[in-house]
Amino acid sequence: MAGFKKKDRQRIIDEYLAATGKNMFHPAEFVDWLKDKPEHEAYDLFYSMNDEDAARQWRVQMARQMASGLRIVVNHSDPDQKTVNITVREYPAFVSPAKDRRQGGGYHAFDPDDEILQQELRRQAAVGLASWLNRYRGCAENIGLDMQPIESIAEVLRGVEEDAA
Repeated sequence: MAGFKKKDRQRIIDEYLAATGKNMFHPAEFVDWLKDKPEHEAYDLFYSMNDEDAARQWRVQMARQMASGLRIVVNHSDPDQKTVNITVREYPAFVSPAKDRRQGGGYHAFDPDDEILQQELRRQAAVGLASWLNRYRGCAENIGLDMQPIESIAEVLRGVEEDAA
């Protein structure tokens, strides 16, 4: 959320719940409650643009979500060998480099031969695995799963990205 750290978002929602006497957060009710509070620190996040601009921004976000998760399948073969080995790898169809997002960014069609896009994808994989571990480690360890292999994969992906930089 632009401009608000996780602890600030938590505080804002906790304060809203306390002020309204609710014990469950409903996003639509929060937005309606905030509408009459221009002095609130979160007001500009929801009401700083007119409805036409907000609708366009929402449509752009929908377009991002439409492209998110699409995959391409690439077959690699080594023609120098007498026996042809074909390796199938699956990649996202589009990659959104994090460094470009603050300037409006965009999605790049993924080319498995583009080392810069490969590095970005490895970086995003490391971040995603670390986030997954942060969120789900407890429930996985609770049933006896060993998280060390996933930690190792995240470290290798991070290391590959850092070595390439």
